[in-house]
Amino acid sequence: MALQELSIRNFAIIKQLELEIDDGLTVVTGETGAGKSIVLGALNLLLGSRAETDMIRYGEEQCEITALFSISQQKNVKTWLEYKDLNNKDEVDYCLIRRVVRNNKPTKCYINDQPTTLASLKELGLMLVDLHGQHEHQSLLRAAHQRHIIDQFAGHEESLKNMASLAAQINRIKRELAQISQTNTDNLDRMELMSFQLNELNEASIVDGEFEELEQEHLKLSHSQSLQDGINEACDNLFDNESSNVSLELGRVINHISALVPFDQSLEPADELLNSALAQIEDAKDVLSSSLARIEQNPERLREVEQRRDTLINLARKHRCAENELAAKHQELLDDYERLENQHAQPEKLQAELDALLKQYTEVASAISSTRQTIAKQLSEEITLQMQDLGMMGGKLSIAVESHTGDHTEKPISEHGIDHIEFLVSTNQGMPLKPLSKTASGGELSRISLAIQVITSKQSETPTLVFDEVDVGVGGKVAEIVGTRLRNLGKNAQVLCITHQPQVASQGHQHLLVDKISHGSGTFSTLTPLDNDMRTNEIARMLGGSEITDRTRAHAQEMLQSAAAL
Repeated sequence: MALQELSIRNFAIIKQLELEIDDGLTVVTGETGAGKSIVLGALNLLLGSRAETDMIRYGEEQCEITALFSISQQKNVKTWLEYKDLNNKDEVDYCLIRRVVRNNKPTKCYINDQPTTLASLKELGLMLVDLHGQHEHQSLLRAAHQRHIIDQFAGHEESLKNMASLAAQINRIKRELAQISQTNTDNLDRMELMSFQLNELNEASIVDGEFEELEQEHLKLSHSQSLQDGINEACDNLFDNESSNVSLELGRVINHISALVPFDQSLEPADELLNSALAQIEDAKDVLSSSLARIEQNPERLREVEQRRDTLINLARKHRCAENELAAKHQELLDDYERLENQHAQPEKLQAELDALLKQYTEVASAISSTRQTIAKQLSEEITLQMQDLGMMGGKLSIAVESHTGDHTEKPISEHGIDHIEFLVSTNQGMPLKPLSKTASGGELSRISLAIQVITSKQSETPTLVFDEVDVGVGGKVAEIVGTRLRNLGKNAQVLCITHQPQVASQGHQHLLVDKISHGSGTFSTLTPLDNDMRTNEIARMLGGSEITDRTRAHAQEMLQSAAAL
């Protein structure tokens, strides 16, 4: 089972609908206008089709479509989810997709309750559901899907991976060579400029951290007189001035307090603090004296520092960096210059690698092309027979495989090989073959899709197939054949089919009825799973119209019994 549950809320005339879908063939029927296409439209919206605000049920702010898929057998889906980091952490065998369309606001997309892009939703949707019918999601019209049908039936997956890997390597090397060729003429000019810059930096002999040291030395030299005056004044006030000698006065206070301590022990802490203060003042004297001895007024050294400082500032301005980044900039230029010097040997090495890869690619792509042509011929014959069985008498499908083995040295090569693959069809005898997208009507396209799916179902990786009115324009025996084909297809995949034909509806393993109900508060579409009796009545209605007779009921029962016996 692939699609397990489908939930639709406030979409078109659907208020709320919860649907469980079984394996095999599920048929959906109902009166014209009841809303069968609405269910398909909701699924189509979920898989990434264009959202319109008129899809939202009248009077509501948003609509929401949710589907739960079982992916226990879909290795490709699990790999994709893991690669995108969107896998279900709790239930690895299940995938939940949700899309919300809001009035005058962007739509929201979720995979396993994690916000994602519409592009990712579409990509995942193509792996889970294949929609066939009169809507924009017709995968059969895409050239990529037509190629995929051939390759899937051929079963040469490993060769395709090898070819894609070779193509990626080839195109990467081509880009590198093109970039080297494009920039090669500029390299000499760049190296000449870099050589001048390097010579300038080499002559400057910049040392990391030098500018900070120069700044400190410049600050000291330019303020040497202020430093000397300030320190001398401090020393006078602390030690040398007879009228205001802090050290002498503090000594006298200490002597006075020390003499009082024997009379009051609580003065002892004060005595200790005053002695400590005197010791710190003596230490400060040593520091000030030492600093004063190192200060010198040296105009010549100041000029040297200023010149060196200006040199570094000018160099930093030229190289558009901070002064303390000049050493790193110097090393960066050295590395770039060395890289450009060594680059002249790179093209020859890359070209030799490219030639070897191109040879391998040509061999693999040619082998794949040969297989594709053989498979295309086989599929064309088998699909043509199926088309004729499905009521397209005289119809023919031909798969054209045109190989382009020209020069691969200029433009990028395709990861998909050297072939252009196109499905050509003639829907009537004697008519010329034309591209499928320009020839087949909606109903014909659905039946061609069915013919292809019947033949390729065993190789298909898509677990759920949806057919929209695949029986348009047929009836009687052909409709019965369509129904049988769909039922058989349901043995290898989950199939959902919207139908007007009782011959098709009777072949379903599960039968859902869409009905439209109107009352005072509005109009609603409902979807009801039918039991045996209800199903007999619905098939009888499809056979005979609104009036159900014993004869039509008997005919309906006979059709259901015949289908069950298959």
